[in-house]
Amino acid sequence: MRVLANITVAAPATEDEAPPRGAPVPTGAEPALGALLRAWREQALVTQEELAARAGLNVRTVRRLEAGALSRPRATSLRLLAQALGLEGTELAALTRAATGTAIELTVTLRYVEEPGE
Repeated sequence: MRVLANITVAAPATEDEAPPRGAPVPTGAEPALGALLRAWREQALVTQEELAARAGLNVRTVRRLEAGALSRPRATSLRLLAQALGLEGTELAALTRAATGTAIELTVTLRYVEEPGE
């Protein structure tokens, strides 16, 4: 089985900027850093081991980040993971905000697709 992820990240609004009419209101239940990292990893179709190797990190670090076991990840680790996943702009900002516990507007849709011969 293969997992395909569609991830949409909205640019963070400034404090004095009102949300557009009909826009989703943050609920405080936005995905944690681990869920966001896992979704991007699955979208890139790589395992935790492959991502760790690409980023030059220990696989234990990737596992702990995805499990939410690291409360304060190192900025260097986040930067290396973002580079390994090809994250830029809004995606990179969302990763940084999630790591600091700042609310983000994010939609993650996972689709499970059966591979031929399964």
